Amino acid sequence: METYRSRKLKLRDVLEITPESLKNCPPQTTGDLPWHFLRKLMALNGMARSTSLEQRAPTDQTLTMDKEELDIPEDFSFLSDTDTSDSLHPLDVLCAILLSSDSFLQQEILSKMSMCQFALPLLLPALDTPKCTLLLWAMRDIVRKWRPHSLAESRGFREESLVLTKMPTISFVRIGNCSFSKSHLLNEVLSPSQQHHDFFVHWDMESGNVPRAIADGLVEISWYFPGGMGNSDLFLEPVAVTNLHGDIESHWVQFSFLTEVSSAVFIVTESISEREYALLSSLQGSATKYYFIFNNQAGKAKEPLEFLKKLVPVLKLNKSHMLWKGGTTNKAQFVKVLQSAIAAVMKSSPKRVSIEAMAETAHELGIQVDEDNKECQTANTYAKEITAQIKDVAKYKREKLRLQGETWRNLAEVEKELCRMRKQGDTPLEKYKSQLKKKLMDLRAQQNKHDLTDGLITFITGIRLLPPMEKHYFLKWMKFGLDHIARENLSKLRDQYKEKCKNLKR
Repeated sequence: METYRSRKLKLRDVLEITPESLKNCPPQTTGDLPWHFLRKLMALNGMARSTSLEQRAPTDQTLTMDKEELDIPEDFSFLSDTDTSDSLHPLDVLCAILLSSDSFLQQEILSKMSMCQFALPLLLPALDTPKCTLLLWAMRDIVRKWRPHSLAESRGFREESLVLTKMPTISFVRIGNCSFSKSHLLNEVLSPSQQHHDFFVHWDMESGNVPRAIADGLVEISWYFPGGMGNSDLFLEPVAVTNLHGDIESHWVQFSFLTEVSSAVFIVTESISEREYALLSSLQGSATKYYFIFNNQAGKAKEPLEFLKKLVPVLKLNKSHMLWKGGTTNKAQFVKVLQSAIAAVMKSSPKRVSIEAMAETAHELGIQVDEDNKECQTANTYAKEITAQIKDVAKYKREKLRLQGETWRNLAEVEKELCRMRKQGDTPLEKYKSQLKKKLMDLRAQQNKHDLTDGLITFITGIRLLPPMEKHYFLKWMKFGLDHIARENLSKLRDQYKEKCKNLKR
């Protein structure tokens, strides 16, 4: 991806039809992996994150040599451990692609990932930049629909932009070493019974055991949205779950960000050293709730107790804030305990934060936000000049889009009659056509009397005078603003429709 460090990869590059894009071959080299991921993702293939290279069978000569050296019988066959030296971790591939893509391709990538129910990157590690980056613009295009339990009886639902939806955020981080996969545990927590799905990339996935090269410090986010299905819903309201890859000691900025935006932070560890105790003590006074998941498989049950006791008054811990996962702990039972702990957080009136609101916290911590660039903000200003005026849609159309009112409807009727000639009656054909054409010219004259309104002047200015990049941003911001207004109005109209249906039944 070095080619695209200066000239960013664009959506048209990915959608371009070439002889290579028509082939459906497994990747042969590491250079094939980014394109393999992008093409599979654009096709909404659930296996897009697979970064395994095509495995070639060893030659007969090699097998004979190995068997001779190891004194293995000729009729004995075996499978060796897969060599990961030529493969890449899926999150490394994702980070490399996002760093090489322009903002519009990033938006498309995250939209497709959301459709595949993959966890999305929230904070991109600091590689080409001095600080990590909050991917707010990249998520702007994602819309989610769900049915909270308060609307279950009426069969209603909510539909809202993902970045504007306020909900509790639960974060999972690691301090020190841990012998079990935190990501795999989160997949179990977010998956309904008998419906396991790999939201987060974990150790047991293809190439998940390959050491990460650039993805340490990446914060991923996934969501759970209820379907209003009673007991089958894991949680009654939407909840966001974030996952920090890497030790919090090495990624303190990301951890500080998560402590500010989260309702609760679950810290996974096997022991707490004096240095780690000092770091955690700095969290004193935080309004966020802290939970500890202790892994005792290594037989270190007593080691964390000394510093844990000191942390109890500092972080206001109680027994429910400490979850112990031993070597004999039943996995399914532990997942239920963790789900109960998250449900308890959600019942305790947690703070609800939208991803858009997280940008303010990011700025305070020196974290970059992807939509802070000048072109994006200038285009947003133009778009808001138009969308901010739209309070009542019907009224706005009458006052600002005058050519689309009664005159336009009459014009359409006359044009239709010119084609069909159904109301001619006894009037001679040419005379009737002349009458219709005169009506048409009169209606056109009425339209021409209207001057351009402020909103239309702003829109035309944005289309004609803005540079190409800002123009693209401007059209996107217009889409987001108008879609948001439309969703709000549709929600009100649906409620009115249901109310009228109830009255009719009475």
